[in-house]
Amino acid sequence: MAHRTSRGRAVLAAITVPLLIAAGLTATPTASASAPSTTTGDRSTPSRAEAHAALVRAQAALAGHGPARGGPASRDATMALLDLVKVRSSLTGADRAAAAKAVARPNLAHAACTASNCYHWDTSGSDAVPATDNDADGIPDYVESVAATVDDVRSTYAGAGYRTPEPDGSLGGNSQTDIYLADVGDQGLYGYCTSDKTFPNPPPSYDAWAYCVLDNDYSPSQFPTNTPLENLQVTAAHEYFHAVQFAYDLFEDHWFMEATATWAEDELYDDVNDNLQYLVDSPLALPGQPVDTFSNGAGPQYGEWIFFRFLTEHLPAASGGMPTIVRDMWERADGASGGPDDYSMLAVQNALAARSVSLVNAFTSFAAANRMPGLNYDEGAANNYPVASPAGTIKLSSSKKDSKWLYAKVDHMAAATARFVPGSGLSAKTWKLKVSVDLTPKSTDTTAVITVARKSGGPQVMVVPINTSGDGSKKVSFGSSGVKYVEVTLVNAGTRYSCWNGGPFSCQGTSKDDGRKLQVRAQVTK
Repeated sequence: MAHRTSRGRAVLAAITVPLLIAAGLTATPTASASAPSTTTGDRSTPSRAEAHAALVRAQAALAGHGPARGGPASRDATMALLDLVKVRSSLTGADRAAAAKAVARPNLAHAACTASNCYHWDTSGSDAVPATDNDADGIPDYVESVAATVDDVRSTYAGAGYRTPEPDGSLGGNSQTDIYLADVGDQGLYGYCTSDKTFPNPPPSYDAWAYCVLDNDYSPSQFPTNTPLENLQVTAAHEYFHAVQFAYDLFEDHWFMEATATWAEDELYDDVNDNLQYLVDSPLALPGQPVDTFSNGAGPQYGEWIFFRFLTEHLPAASGGMPTIVRDMWERADGASGGPDDYSMLAVQNALAARSVSLVNAFTSFAAANRMPGLNYDEGAANNYPVASPAGTIKLSSSKKDSKWLYAKVDHMAAATARFVPGSGLSAKTWKLKVSVDLTPKSTDTTAVITVARKSGGPQVMVVPINTSGDGSKKVSFGSSGVKYVEVTLVNAGTRYSCWNGGPFSCQGTSKDDGRKLQVRAQVTK
């Protein structure tokens, strides 16, 4: 198993953007600064219409309706089924029966258990596993390969300090976590984990046991990217991390569940790189999209793993071969009896604050690093991480020295970048660029970062100091003999929410900080 933290990390010494770039932005180790000032609704009281809609989504996911294999929909079944598990007690009649069928475990003829998990398979019919049994022990080699992989995944997560999946009583034959092997590739799925626990309304706690379904062979005809073993490995790591998550909070925000599971699969199987496909929907490629976006049938929540990669590369303290900060976030999100039960972004904030890093600081640094990912990530250059085009590019010259005020409307936990290029008449190194910004008041967590891309040497990165009103300025080098361009990244790190109203962001809510008007002006001077 190729654990990321087992490799040398000397490359990190060359990272251009440190996590503490935003000097003076201090940690807030309590919930008060980011907790929503108002909430609407309750996550435990769905309407019957909402419950029916969850049933329809789950049925569609299991039927394989959605984009072609390999896209985000290939992994959407877990979240669709979780939505159904959470609300099925609100269903009645035919809908309740259909929900029970949707979350029912596969009925397979054979089973064998290790000390950690039980494995179920068929030897005939559409779900049959490959029959090869080289050691003639009555257990097909493919089943043994799955067991070795999943048991190793479980051991790694447990060794890193995560909870193990909860026991399920006698379901599946005993209390161990059950892994079923079925032809889910025919449904356009890699696999899924879910729970058949029934929650009362409201539930006394939000934790649950899990069972998982993996493909019966990962045939290249159904999974043309990567080898069958590689697809098994990353799917097992991803889905079993969901089983671990359920032991903390099955009701947790979906973006957080998927982003951290996608991060985890790459921590365990670093060389497979299946998660790179999701970077097209990530903050690297779409900086204007909030980092806590969830969308049914789309890819933002998978691409958001890069946020956790950034944090763990800069806060690499590890246990059992995995960075501890993500585990600490899940411990903050713990919705089991007696747990803190932070919602996702609050859990992120508090785990950072425990390390004396503010979320505003971390996100500002993240937004700046994403302008040059090849320099700022361990594997950014080798894996050709994407970079978004600037929101606007302005060429200044000796005859056009003022960009005038430019603005972008930036949503919460998102950013926009303007690029200024030195043109004719500005070759002398004495030319400077005065960058002025007009942001929202400092209390609303908007910031601005300047990146000077030099023709020799690494880039210079600095935060624009602002006053309490959100205004500030800074001069930087701009002579074309030494500077290729200057970028100003406008950052909205606001995390105020209206919660539990069915929104696509943290606390299943909507943001109070979207659409902030952030302005920048660039003037050539000496």
